[in-house]
Amino acid sequence: MRQNANTFIEGYTGKIPVILHANHIIQNGFVQLAPRKTEFFPLPSGIASNVEWLPNLAQHELRHVAQIDKLTGRLRGPFFEQFSYAMFGIHLPAWYFEGDAVFTETHFSSGGRGRMPSWFMPIRANQLAGRRYGFDKNILGSFKDITPSFYLTGYLMNTHLTNQFGGQIKEEMLEDMRGKLFRPFNFYKALRKHSNGYNSRRLYQGAIDSITQIWRSEATGKSLLSHIETPNSKYPVHYLLPQKSNAHSDTIYALWQGPQNIPHIVSIQNGTAHRVAYTGQQLMPYFHVNDNILIWDEVRKDARYGKNTFQVVHIKNLKTDVHKTFKLEDFAYTPALSPNNKHFVVVQVNNSGQSALAVYDTANGVKQIEIRLPHGLHIQQPQYNAASERIVCIAVSDQGTTLMEFDLSTKNYKFLLPWGSQTLERPLYDGENIIYKAHYNGIDNIYSLDSEGKINALSDVLYGAFNPTPINSDSLLINDYTPDGHRIAMISAKSNQTINRNEIKEINYDRLPNQNRNRNYLTDFRLGKNYAFRDSVLPENVIDSTIIRPYTSLSGLFNFHSLSISNNNFESLDNFRPGVFWLANDLLNTSQITLGYEYDTDIQKSIYSADFTYAKYFPKFNLRYENRGQLGQARTADDQIIGFDWRENYYAANVLIPFSIYRQNMIYSYGVQVGTSYLQRYQVSVLVNNFQDEIAFPLNYQAYFNRNRRRSHMDLQPRWGQQISATYRHRPFMEGTRAGTILSLRTGFYFPGLFTNHGLQARLSFQHKNGVYQFSNDIPVVSGFGYFPSPRIDNTLLLTYRMPIAYPDWTIGPLAYIKRIQAKAFSDYQNLQNSSIAPKTFGLGISADFNLLRYVLPDINVSVEGIYINDSRATQRVVPVFSLSYSY
Repeated sequence: MRQNANTFIEGYTGKIPVILHANHIIQNGFVQLAPRKTEFFPLPSGIASNVEWLPNLAQHELRHVAQIDKLTGRLRGPFFEQFSYAMFGIHLPAWYFEGDAVFTETHFSSGGRGRMPSWFMPIRANQLAGRRYGFDKNILGSFKDITPSFYLTGYLMNTHLTNQFGGQIKEEMLEDMRGKLFRPFNFYKALRKHSNGYNSRRLYQGAIDSITQIWRSEATGKSLLSHIETPNSKYPVHYLLPQKSNAHSDTIYALWQGPQNIPHIVSIQNGTAHRVAYTGQQLMPYFHVNDNILIWDEVRKDARYGKNTFQVVHIKNLKTDVHKTFKLEDFAYTPALSPNNKHFVVVQVNNSGQSALAVYDTANGVKQIEIRLPHGLHIQQPQYNAASERIVCIAVSDQGTTLMEFDLSTKNYKFLLPWGSQTLERPLYDGENIIYKAHYNGIDNIYSLDSEGKINALSDVLYGAFNPTPINSDSLLINDYTPDGHRIAMISAKSNQTINRNEIKEINYDRLPNQNRNRNYLTDFRLGKNYAFRDSVLPENVIDSTIIRPYTSLSGLFNFHSLSISNNNFESLDNFRPGVFWLANDLLNTSQITLGYEYDTDIQKSIYSADFTYAKYFPKFNLRYENRGQLGQARTADDQIIGFDWRENYYAANVLIPFSIYRQNMIYSYGVQVGTSYLQRYQVSVLVNNFQDEIAFPLNYQAYFNRNRRRSHMDLQPRWGQQISATYRHRPFMEGTRAGTILSLRTGFYFPGLFTNHGLQARLSFQHKNGVYQFSNDIPVVSGFGYFPSPRIDNTLLLTYRMPIAYPDWTIGPLAYIKRIQAKAFSDYQNLQNSSIAPKTFGLGISADFNLLRYVLPDINVSVEGIYINDSRATQRVVPVFSLSYSY
């Protein structure tokens, strides 16, 4: 489905397609050019918020549209969208454009992340604990420490900038930059000009100093809690959602999260933790345990289409180790067990965004009860009372948030609190009281709501308290946030400190006028107009609802948008050749057309190409045409080597069926590919014997299967993994010297190293070839292959050991920020049947992961290796190799 949203800049009015994904549960959204569009994932989930999801998402993303149009809006398709997007990314730092969008979603609504104390905890805890990390580390992140995201740091800097100089400064800066897109350091020069000499560091320091003063005043009189013993860790670790089970009174269960491993549920006894189950990818950290039954949810994806996702519910019997997985109707998440374990309750959301409370049988996954709610009312995080008669949960609507209680016998519900802008989390029953998390004093704490409607404070922590669980009539287990992660603490379930609802403190770090804060707004800063959202539908003067229609990808087949100098979207710098390409994509990126010219500087020949990919259906189709020049060598009758050249027309067709799935801690990818081609050579400069001027329809087939363990934040490679790929190529329509076959088998295996985050990789490959393929290699060759004479290659074994050396978080001025230094040792074998124990080549390498010029993306790796060739015939025994790679 597509909608067109108007955006406004001075002298320019444009439209942008809005794509709504109704089959994708992961909350997100983005704006892009090339092609120009914004995509919303509109379905609400169980993630705690203080405002309705879709309108707040629209505010954030459409602010990005305004930023792009204000800065580069006149550089448009069909030639300049990619260039426009590049100029946007080069000139505006990520901390600025994301911080500005968070400022917009917060200031022009009654909620937003800027009013959620939990969002500020990483930087707040670091500042109050004396860990005053610098600008680069708080923007670009760290492997070893908890740091705020560039969204959070950028929000604080944007807020400070606006508080100091008024809201108009952002529009003045963008206007200044728009006319000087080729000026180096464009953003920083505009910042200095319009802020009386501020640079990014001065702005950062001013924002941090200002907010830290507020945080220090709020910390007065607060004391730290003592924590339950957990295993020591060199790096920050979270023990989330601590719970006790009646069947194991001396055991605490928690969800472990840390940089060295992937998330998993653990049992903790006497300070020792044991893994119980991997959770897989989740919308939010979540599980529930009762007696011997453990339940949690997991996000999974369609094997073929990545934006078609769904939820499954896992149930594991801790006593018998029996594990069941249920795929329920619609999108179902945050399951909670009934006290007798016969049922579990979930929140369900259908494709239209309508929520329901549903109860299922634990034994067979059959639905027992469904209470469907009106559109616009969403519920989160349900929990049973002790008698399994009532369920409490969070309610979210355009009025804000509240607590909500269901009576399962009558299917009626009622609201327990007035609607407000509190970020409520994990409500549950403690007798007749309801325990939950809120931030009535501006910091996340635990509260109790009694049957008379009186609210009592149960905690008053320094940083934030979360995830309460009653363990007896007098005590609660909670998560206490610290600079080293969420820890487990015990607090009293009794309190006489009643909350005066007239003294509730709302987070508000900006000092701009607060008119109409009780409503959600999309703003155009230049025009000073505010547009109110009503009933979760954008107003007619922003989105013309009359043009909503199903989208047909074929209608956008020739949607040419950009000229580019790369035919691979800059995914790799390998074999880069200067050229120009004209690109077309439909809005769903199911089709791509590339028309191009490039010049091969190595052989001084031109290449003309046309490429078409269509990925809407189960198979992916690719057609390619190239007209290219080539060089070759031939031996004359008198045994002289001469060079010659020619041009050729090359036609290729491939059909690929790729699959990938997630299963808890494992990722699987598999598929098949079939292809053929036709090659016609002409304008041969020298008559050469046996030179083939036509190669007609060779066929190639490939099948592959990969099974890899999910990687943690610090893993350099999967700890366990198996990869296998088989390829067969032949020429069925050729005979004699023109015929041939090649069969190859490539395998790869990952193993844990000697220490955590170390890893060993072994790649063993075989090939059998004949005819015209006898000089081809379809398997990896050993390092330094071109520096020694090699016989026919039948097989290779490549061994690599990788290890992290340090996580320095070094800043080299504005040039680079180095996050990690890693090393590797490798040895390569060739034709194992003829080899001794000594490898053919071996060597060492060292590399650094860093960010360049304070850009959040790409993540860059630069490496240097020394290869020793164990062959006396080598033209060079020691070969240095330098390489640079990057990822987004």
